[in-house]
Amino acid sequence: MSRLQKLRRMELTLTDKVNLIKEAESTKMTRQQLGEKFGIGKTTVTDIIKKKDQYLKQFEENADGSRQRVKTTTKFKDVSALVWTWFQQAQAKNIPVSGPMVQEKALAITMDSGVYDFKASNGWLDSWRSRYAVKSFKVNGESADVDAQVVDDFKSRIAEMCQGYSAGNIFNTDETGVYFRALPDRTLAHKADDCKGGKVSKERLTVMFTCSMTGEKLKPFVIGKAAKPRCFKHIDVQTLPVYWNSNKKAWMTGSLFNEYLREFNNLMRRQRRKVLLFLDNATSHCPDIKLSHVTLKFFPANTTSVLQPLDQGIIRAFKARYRKRLLRAVIAKVDNATTASEVAKSVNVLDAIRWISGAWNETKTETIVKCFRNSGFNVVGLDGRDAQPDTADDEELRRLIQQVHQSTEGEGQCTVDEFINFDDSVPTEETYGGEWEKQIVENFLSDKTQETNDDEDDSEEKDDDSENTDPMTAVICQTATS
Repeated sequence: MSRLQKLRRMELTLTDKVNLIKEAESTKMTRQQLGEKFGIGKTTVTDIIKKKDQYLKQFEENADGSRQRVKTTTKFKDVSALVWTWFQQAQAKNIPVSGPMVQEKALAITMDSGVYDFKASNGWLDSWRSRYAVKSFKVNGESADVDAQVVDDFKSRIAEMCQGYSAGNIFNTDETGVYFRALPDRTLAHKADDCKGGKVSKERLTVMFTCSMTGEKLKPFVIGKAAKPRCFKHIDVQTLPVYWNSNKKAWMTGSLFNEYLREFNNLMRRQRRKVLLFLDNATSHCPDIKLSHVTLKFFPANTTSVLQPLDQGIIRAFKARYRKRLLRAVIAKVDNATTASEVAKSVNVLDAIRWISGAWNETKTETIVKCFRNSGFNVVGLDGRDAQPDTADDEELRRLIQQVHQSTEGEGQCTVDEFINFDDSVPTEETYGGEWEKQIVENFLSDKTQETNDDEDDSEEKDDDSENTDPMTAVICQTATS
């Protein structure tokens, strides 16, 4: 190396810094040798190693690896989370969003939440975009587009993210909406669009699934509208084959999700397992929750259709089996009723819970493993061909649809795919109404108050392995078997 090269300042990218840190940990190279390899001085090597936790955290949170400097937003972390919630809602409503618009709204909604010393500078915007992997702002109608470059970049990082974890300790979780008594006719699409409230919402549940790369399945988390529906009379909720919870709209909320994560963490701690949990950046998924045995990894925005294993065919396979159970029950009783629709109305939440549990238990390990691989997670022992959707139930479901259609009053028979997938886009979390920006701030402040109260309560209790296990832990501990 020439004297001129030695004097020239060399700024490493984030990826280079992570590679240097890993070399320092895995080899016996001196800092002088590392400096020569990466073209930097010994003092710079020392500085990078001192800040390794910061650099590794930025890299794991999907910060742009090509950037030389990734600014942190420690002081205004809550502000960034609040603005991210606003950004997601704006995308969901197809509102055109630009960088200056994000800055303007960040100032407005943070002032409403009582943060007055925040400056929405260009530097803050760059840091915010890096933190949430917002590569570019979408114009109206483009919010659902999948950025191939973002997908490829994330897939290239999966091996690094999963380093040190066995396949059995890599999980994915996701929610889906289920119209638990819907019959196969072409009016289903209209019903799905109207699920935000009213009569139709009473016929839907939100179901969250969690599964591992090797096919381990946890009990489904089912959310309904009532804490104890009439059909639960004389039934202990803790004995149900799913974990049951409720709120007035049957949607996932931040508090429910955080509760689930805490108990999932407790389960992993008791099993002495350290796990990764991959999930999407839904507004109900809190990115700042602290867990000792579960590390959260978030997919970039608008990429779950190709990166999330559960979206690659696992949920479809579950829904096919659920709807087979529904149609079998309807056909078995239709002789004693006027129409199949009349029978369907008698299906209750308890019936749905049992069918959800049975359909999830029957979801094949092979399906789960292949869907992880299709999402970019390498699994040893599988061939190189792309996994095909699990369509083993389609033919029977087609016959059942034909039988039921003879006794329905709908506008036309659905295809198998229409019947399986019609509620895939049903909202599973809070969607804000006319004053949605105001509601975001109110919900944010409410969650922070609850979080503070929870912290105060936790400080008065010891975290031990006593026999007084929380009911939710007891439910999650009983994992479903295939």
